[in-house]
Amino acid sequence: MASILGWKDILRPIRDGYRHLFPSPDTGPTPDQRRKQRDLHYLVGFTYFDTFDQLETWTAQASDSLPRANTALLPRAPILDGKEFGKASVLLCHDYSGNYHDYERVQSALVDEESYTCEHLQFVDTFIYFSHKLVCVPPPAWTNTLHRNGVKALGTILVEPQTRDTERLLQRHSVGDGADNHAAFPVVAKLAQIAKHYGFDGYLINIEKPFPKESWGCSLLEQFLRHLRDALGLDKKVIWYDAITIANKIDFQNALNSNNISFSIASGSILTNYCWNERDARNSKAQAQEHNLPVQNVFFGVDVWAQNTTKITQPRITYPDKGGGGTNTGLAVSKLAEVGLSVGVFAPAWSFEHFPGYGRDMENAVWDGREPWDGITCSCGDVKARHPTNRENPITKSAKHFSAGSEKFFYTDFSRGFRRIKEIQGKGYQCRQFQAQLSSQSVLPHLTRSSLVSEQNRGSIHVLVPNFEDLNDRTQLIIEVMSVELDGDANEMNYEQWLPLFNLNMPADGTLQLRLTYRNLLDPQNGAVSLYLKFSNGVRLLSLGEPDHMQTTEAIVSLEPGTVSPGRLQELGLHIRAPPFAEDSVKIVEVLELGVSPRAILEFQSPCAIQDVRLEKRGDGDNKNWSLCWSHYDENQHRSLSCGMPYSEITGPFAYFMVRIGSVTAGRAYALEYLLPSGLWDELHQASTEVGIIGMGFDGRRLAETSARVQMYA
Repeated sequence: MASILGWKDILRPIRDGYRHLFPSPDTGPTPDQRRKQRDLHYLVGFTYFDTFDQLETWTAQASDSLPRANTALLPRAPILDGKEFGKASVLLCHDYSGNYHDYERVQSALVDEESYTCEHLQFVDTFIYFSHKLVCVPPPAWTNTLHRNGVKALGTILVEPQTRDTERLLQRHSVGDGADNHAAFPVVAKLAQIAKHYGFDGYLINIEKPFPKESWGCSLLEQFLRHLRDALGLDKKVIWYDAITIANKIDFQNALNSNNISFSIASGSILTNYCWNERDARNSKAQAQEHNLPVQNVFFGVDVWAQNTTKITQPRITYPDKGGGGTNTGLAVSKLAEVGLSVGVFAPAWSFEHFPGYGRDMENAVWDGREPWDGITCSCGDVKARHPTNRENPITKSAKHFSAGSEKFFYTDFSRGFRRIKEIQGKGYQCRQFQAQLSSQSVLPHLTRSSLVSEQNRGSIHVLVPNFEDLNDRTQLIIEVMSVELDGDANEMNYEQWLPLFNLNMPADGTLQLRLTYRNLLDPQNGAVSLYLKFSNGVRLLSLGEPDHMQTTEAIVSLEPGTVSPGRLQELGLHIRAPPFAEDSVKIVEVLELGVSPRAILEFQSPCAIQDVRLEKRGDGDNKNWSLCWSHYDENQHRSLSCGMPYSEITGPFAYFMVRIGSVTAGRAYALEYLLPSGLWDELHQASTEVGIIGMGFDGRRLAETSARVQMYA
């Protein structure tokens, strides 16, 4: 089979429903090679467990800080009443060529091309990180970005045909005395500790191998799942995958039914296999309602790869049977939204994996129905014939669009997961084209929400077009305007246009303050640009200042200055009022930061500090590395949490730290350490070097900084 298809088409671990019928021997790395690779991965922030021995011997005390996510899950504001009614919650199961790639490191990496980071996170409820490991922990870079966007990050517990000692998963022993005596699962305790320590939100349970008869019991597995849910806590999630049945057989049901509902209820959620039809979906909804399982916790799988051509006798099929998956993934989302269930999208990185070099174009085709340009190619041959554009039903049309931020906090600096390296940055960048910075990806606007789709824009001749622009040290949002050419007096009239950027749901009671950092490029004689605040009871315009220099505008969040409004802030965007421009696009504004924060934390904040800067050695032999480490001090936890400001159990009020080594800005650290590139070791061995650490708050403010001289010693 491998000679017929490419390896990327074969390594579909969950979706190939027939592979358990003829499992191949494990021809991968040897146990020693796996151990060495795991040790190297751990040094750059990746954590996973290949065996039960590794899992059961893990302790939090032996773990470094680098593999831990420091960003807590931001609680999303409730969706506005009725606004997203009839739409589906979207779960992503991220299975991308085995995962744990260099670009997913918690610190930035230099790469030649962009990879998958998902820039549509406001349409995502839950994100599962999947890899061929017994226990898969999401990289902290993913967890940080997902939590910043309000998305739950889940790991995976995977039992495959080649997994050894599977009976250990269900082993239990008695604890307590007398009336307090009860059964406990040692593995459950470890899994809960791991989730808490590394800062992620639960697990997908995927068992694709029958248990030994002597250790099997349907009620025993149900008990394991209930214990895991209880140990994780109410704010975490367990999702059952549709593989093993109550008969201890691997038999994908493609539905919620009597063969898997007891496991689904014990877990609280289910993700089905992808070969379903509409009847399966409707019957499953009825089953969920009959057994009091919330229908929003029933995720029906959709295989994005099913749209690819294959030459095998049993091709992958997903809804709809003909042409499903790929660019038609939105058709399944639409159907499930109609039925009233949720959707689980398998392998959303298909757009990058199947279309090398064109990933972002194809991701926009899948999510937004954008037309790919003519030069895109793939192994299927005719892209337009095999992967037709689906303008009518892209994913975003039927997916729930969640509010950005929480009810009391929102912030973005428009950082993306990749930043293009400018030519003048060549020194020290190894001639690479991109800097991967997944951990820094901010809350991003939905760029296809151009001014053409707004109800407020009818009758206007202006078109506002948003885009991102990479600079030497940051990314900014730019807004350009184009105008339809008109004749006669119409060219002397002023026209308005509105460009929505973010959906919000925040009180307008005077307790919040907005801050915008920008550069206005529009000459006042040619028109006026404003930030608009759309409330439930009106719209407020904040005029941007004089052009040609960077500036910051601040305002209390209320409909009218100096008043308290009973309404809610629902949307932020840009507004222009100007006569027609030339047909060519004109850049009118650059936006660096936009945020809303509690006034209480801005008006009073206790002192915080960075201290004890030092070098520490990590690992031994070939795995030896050096980290720049520090600690922090602050007294803001209670105030931050009480007023709705994000706060980290690891880094306190600091979202990240900017690290400087000598005169070079090394990058961002999302822990209390920064792994030093080996290229700096010689310099730090030869003489003491000044380093600087700047602590940045979750709202983009500089909270503290320090400097020290350090030197490596043998």
